[in-house]
Amino acid sequence: MSVVSRSNLARAALGPLAAAALIAVLAAGAIPPYQAYSIGLAAVYTVLVLSLNLLAGWAGIWSIAHPAFFAMGAYFAAYGSTHGWSLEAVVLGATACSAAFGAFLGSAGARFSMLYVALLTLAFTMVSLEVMGQWTSVTGGDQGIPMEKLDSALGLGTLSSAGTQAQYIAVGVAGIALAFAALARPSALRMRLVAAKSHPMAARSVGIAPEAQSALAFAVSAAFAALAGVLLALVVGFVSPDPFSLALAISLIAACVLGGAGTLLGAVVGGAYLTWAPTVAEGAGVPQPILQGIVLIAALLFLPGGVVPFLGRMARRLLRRPAPHAPTLVESPDEPLEKVPAPAATTPEILRLDEVAVTFGGLKALEGASMSVRAGETLAIIGPNGAGKTTLLNVLSGLVGGGRVAGSARYGGRHLLKSRATARRGLGIGRTFQHAETFPELTVLENVLCTRRRITAHNRARAVELLESVGLAHVADRYPGELPFGLHKRLDLARALAEEPRLLVLDEPFGGLDASERTLLARQIVRQQQRGTAIVIIDHVLDDLFAVAHRVVAFDFGRPIGEGQPGTILDDPRVRSSYLGEGGARGELVHLNGTERAAVRLDGVDHAYGGVTALHGVDLTIPQGGVVGVVGANGAGKSTLGRILHGTLPPSRGKRAAAQGLRTALVPEGRALFKTLSLKENLEVAAYAAGIKGADLKARLAETAEWLPPRLRDRMGMAAAGLSGGEQQILAIARALMAQPDLLIVDEPALGLSPAMVDEVYARLGRLAREGMTVVLLEQSLGRAASACHEVVVLHEGGIAVRGEPGDPMFLARAEQAYFDGQDDAPMVAAQG
Repeated sequence: MSVVSRSNLARAALGPLAAAALIAVLAAGAIPPYQAYSIGLAAVYTVLVLSLNLLAGWAGIWSIAHPAFFAMGAYFAAYGSTHGWSLEAVVLGATACSAAFGAFLGSAGARFSMLYVALLTLAFTMVSLEVMGQWTSVTGGDQGIPMEKLDSALGLGTLSSAGTQAQYIAVGVAGIALAFAALARPSALRMRLVAAKSHPMAARSVGIAPEAQSALAFAVSAAFAALAGVLLALVVGFVSPDPFSLALAISLIAACVLGGAGTLLGAVVGGAYLTWAPTVAEGAGVPQPILQGIVLIAALLFLPGGVVPFLGRMARRLLRRPAPHAPTLVESPDEPLEKVPAPAATTPEILRLDEVAVTFGGLKALEGASMSVRAGETLAIIGPNGAGKTTLLNVLSGLVGGGRVAGSARYGGRHLLKSRATARRGLGIGRTFQHAETFPELTVLENVLCTRRRITAHNRARAVELLESVGLAHVADRYPGELPFGLHKRLDLARALAEEPRLLVLDEPFGGLDASERTLLARQIVRQQQRGTAIVIIDHVLDDLFAVAHRVVAFDFGRPIGEGQPGTILDDPRVRSSYLGEGGARGELVHLNGTERAAVRLDGVDHAYGGVTALHGVDLTIPQGGVVGVVGANGAGKSTLGRILHGTLPPSRGKRAAAQGLRTALVPEGRALFKTLSLKENLEVAAYAAGIKGADLKARLAETAEWLPPRLRDRMGMAAAGLSGGEQQILAIARALMAQPDLLIVDEPALGLSPAMVDEVYARLGRLAREGMTVVLLEQSLGRAASACHEVVVLHEGGIAVRGEPGDPMFLARAEQAYFDGQDDAPMVAAQG
């Protein structure tokens, strides 16, 4: 059964208790009749604001359809009262009808962006209100319809409208509605709504369907709005079209923003605002729309979270608790890691892939993927960036998106590719993400609990045990944003381990962790091996990956190119070449004599993103006129180093010194072109950013166009999206040249390109180098960098492992060793041999 703590019950009881106290005051006649009427109206609007407040705060949906649901409830009540309907029939009819329409809007709107949801709900309101206005036999049209008495079918008596009885009922229902919302706050319903809102893809991986959650949330919200409409008819005693205009939709959104979306007290503040704003505006002599606009602007500028969250933050600052101490883990990172032996050949296969392929339009992201995994076996997938590794994991978890999947995948005897992504969690597949995609609006404990449809005492106890096992129990009530990156990774793993999966899919779990954190994570993986869990894992930290893997499959260009044991897989020439690239002949470069001035110098540079160390202790000099290759696996810190060299990213520690007047340009990884702009417009944007215009712009365009190959020069009016990947890379370099840089930094120039296009891109970069431009190449391929650079620097886990000149006969052996494990011991091994 579901668990409800005493504190939750106490909070839920506050609403009915406050309502009972207010009813007692009203019954005693302590409040004048007009003010009593206003209080009854405020209770009605509290229920209405609550319906949208929680929809926006919990599900992330801002609706303009609520005036229509509000009107639906009011007209149901008025029509039913004049046709002998019972009170129960009116409430059930109004809420059920509104819930059905709400479910439709939620389901349809889940496929679109927030803008289209707003337009969809706006259209629904316009149509609904027009139908109500024209359906005179039911609604009375512009003349309205009076509200008469309603008899209870359950023998609860007769309810008259527009009297004190109706006011008491409105206040009581508002208190009960707040209690229901308070009880729903710690429930799985709210957690799953928030999860689906904050990260739809991660939500699917734990079995939450965002479309279903949106439909459910909208249905419940619409039902509450209709209930508020019934209460309005009772309190006012007459129903006409005037209160349900589109102006109410704007006022309702303003009330939610002012009070605080997703907060219960915010609904009370919003209800009071809707009730008394006209009176305040009249007293101030200001038109109500102007007052509402001023309030909304002020709230957005100074209280963007709303009044209630602002006061809550102030209270927490005054009552701030000391940060909890990190737990003392039972295990020590220094203890030796004992990997569980590989399962026997007779162990049944839990997963088998046969010729699986994934295409995105004309791009083949995965092709010919065939492999198997046994229960208790850990299969490592390795390969350079863009090799198709994450696409393979997305196939297993059903998160391929718009890609077309072909081939066969059997999991536990079931055709896996036919299962929806949200169903795979129930099949026993757990998934982590490269960047630890947690749900930021849920606490650590709630991130684990949201995997359940219902939360029982047993579920909660198991979640706490799981957090203890990964060292997160001390931060169970904290939010992910308050945690360092290492604890984020643990939380992502804990969520994947909830419900004890049979197949665990891990996407770069070691990335961004320090040595002790990686060791503790490896122990978690070993524990899963002991439980018989099959694991598929990809990572670029090969030492830690091979320490837990039983078998390794290497990928390149979307295809498997080798398979073997962790200790021998890198001996395969194809696998080694996929990481290091082909050496080829060295291009002709201008000779450097070592006396060149430094274009940029880094001294003791460190950089961290939050708790993640990207670079540490980097000392590097880029000589003017030199071509320097910075080589390393994905996650080694190349892009961070490139941005620091460019000057757009200040280091966390250390110093960057550049030559006076140095102009730099960066071609980012992935090119980042403006795809809808033409080739010429892409170049012009870069020129405008550099302050080039007029005659200088025309001259610079002509000069840069001459650098382009003829096939691009002749298509300057074509949209950049129509170019091939290699042509886009050349255009991205040309765009950087518009600023006439002295230093050009190119991040992953060969990523995703065919060999022929790689040769063309490198030929054009070599031409720039021979003309005297200083060039820094950020590359995964050691061979390509060695064939094109004066000096090569190998990064490993954010630090410089080795540097040297490619012409040195011993350098490539040292660089290969450092590339994989960060150790520069190849010369010593060769000498001993």
